[in-house]
Amino acid sequence: MGKRVLEKQRFVFLEKPTMEVLQREENENRENQITAYLAELKEYHLSVKNLSESRPDRKTRNLMLNLAMILISEEKLWEKTRESKRIPLKVFSRMVEVPVFELKEMEKQILAYALLLDGDKYPLITRYLHYKEGASEDAAEENAKTSRGLSLLTSGRSSYILTSQGQFQRIRVEERPSGHVASGRPKGKRLSLLKPLLALLLIAALLGGVYYTMSRNITQTIIVKAAGEVKMDFNSFGDAVNILGIDSTGRKFVEKAYFQGKDIDTVLAEIIEQAYITETIRERDEITILISGAFLPEDFFKAGKTHDRILSYQLNAKINNNGSFLYVE
Repeated sequence: MGKRVLEKQRFVFLEKPTMEVLQREENENRENQITAYLAELKEYHLSVKNLSESRPDRKTRNLMLNLAMILISEEKLWEKTRESKRIPLKVFSRMVEVPVFELKEMEKQILAYALLLDGDKYPLITRYLHYKEGASEDAAEENAKTSRGLSLLTSGRSSYILTSQGQFQRIRVEERPSGHVASGRPKGKRLSLLKPLLALLLIAALLGGVYYTMSRNITQTIIVKAAGEVKMDFNSFGDAVNILGIDSTGRKFVEKAYFQGKDIDTVLAEIIEQAYITETIRERDEITILISGAFLPEDFFKAGKTHDRILSYQLNAKINNNGSFLYVE
């Protein structure tokens, strides 16, 4: 077992921190250090807001604290981290014998600790942390109703704090004593609607693509022949996509009606209606309906608008439903 592996348990956060009084005269210097720390976090694409979303237990925080200590003590590795703003996880994983996927989950908090503890840049912040070398505390962590910590960022009634046990928390401020220390009830994890919204947009786009494809996919072609001839194409939903007058007579009554997006029964009935109105066909004339592609249900011509028009105008309808001959009764 390497030296670095042993150091993963060197420090622990203490369960019951000692009381520390933050001097009023240090307020301005502490404010400057907090501002500088937040700016440095931003350079690494971190913020106390997203750090507060994670809720690691004390055992995990102890591990992350020690990993941060190891990281900043490895000069070359830390230099690469500062250059890329990311921890070289594969190299670090081999060094400390922690799987890459686990390090990836802890990377943000390890970086936050490392930036805070590197050198002596933020003494008035790090002084608030309460950890000890060689201590051994296995006591269960209590879920306190009220949290207290160093306020790093305030937004309305909310404050983002760093507790003495290394927790980044968002609290509802109930008490704000002097010296940048705030206390209050921890707020629940902020609900992020971005991912569900993106998922819904993706689903909508996929459904839209499917709908568009099906709406343009021609599954049936119907030809109506009387004194004139009309060819009609229908999509997967049974709606008209294209209607074309094959000859001059057919074009006349096609131009007189709007068929786009209408169902098969409405379109056929409208074609027969226009043919009758323009006297292209008269009572007892013969009309031929040829259907190719997906065949129509057997009872299609037993009811509906097309059935009514054929009977009303006493037409002799010859219907070939994809090879099957149908009759209107």
